[in-house]
Amino acid sequence: MMKPEYLFYDGPYDALEKSIAYSGKTKKSIASSLYPGRQPETAKSLLSRAMSPENTDVRLSIENMLVLMKETRPDDLLYFLCDNFGFERPKRKTTDKIKQDIAAEVREMNHKLAALLRQLPELDDEETK
Repeated sequence: MMKPEYLFYDGPYDALEKSIAYSGKTKKSIASSLYPGRQPETAKSLLSRAMSPENTDVRLSIENMLVLMKETRPDDLLYFLCDNFGFERPKRKTTDKIKQDIAAEVREMNHKLAALLRQLPELDDEETK
């Protein structure tokens, strides 16, 4: 399935609706992850109410938003926030980029460790004086 990239969102609820629609999951299954321990129909009702701008009794917390982003795709809400606050939309890291970043970090740690190990003989010499 080709990933649609929307040019704009009507608001945060629109971004969330688009991310849920793109995920291919049902609202009921997403709601069950969002509200564990609740009956699936109750969870779906809570999610529907929380995603309605007119609703005043059910709100999405930061933790709820993180679960929603993990269960769907985070792109839509991130893009909405970037657009809303004037930031450039980020590019998703590729597996190769992640591997390169990790390798660079390991090399940097090895250099630091080697520098620390070179200081050991100096410390031993100072202790014997």
